[in-house]
Amino acid sequence: MVDPDTMREPMDVAPATGSADDELRAVALVYAATVALASVVSVRDDVPGEPFGITIPLSVPTGLLVAWGSGIAAPWPMPAAVVIAAFRARRGGGPAPARICAGIALAGIAGQLIEPIVRRPKTPAVRVALTANVAVSTILAATALSRLARRRSAGQH
Repeated sequence: MVDPDTMREPMDVAPATGSADDELRAVALVYAATVALASVVSVRDDVPGEPFGITIPLSVPTGLLVAWGSGIAAPWPMPAAVVIAAFRARRGGGPAPARICAGIALAGIAGQLIEPIVRRPKTPAVRVALTANVAVSTILAATALSRLARRRSAGQH
């Protein structure tokens, strides 16, 4: 039956009702999953964290456990903080959740770029993890900054 107001057939699917907060939460979960995948690859392919060439006498699994991270995986507190902040955005949270997510995403990109493994990835899996990390971090930063811009334009500093 045609809706007389729109002159269209009613849709069987509910319309998208996504918000900036929903987008931020979704990207935060993808970011956390990407870091988890990179952690698995870094253990399997033995990719220690060596920012600026600085090494520490820890195995890759231990480095991940104590929040040193690896050459291709951010320290676990970073994705944990992103997910917590993104889900707090649902309850108002002001601009802080988006600022936290943007800051961590940008720090993750910078952290990735200071690792020597970036210049010579050991394996195709390492190359994929590096690419995924930078891509998802960029998307997270853009999503968080977009949320901040929407709040600012709506007068919600």
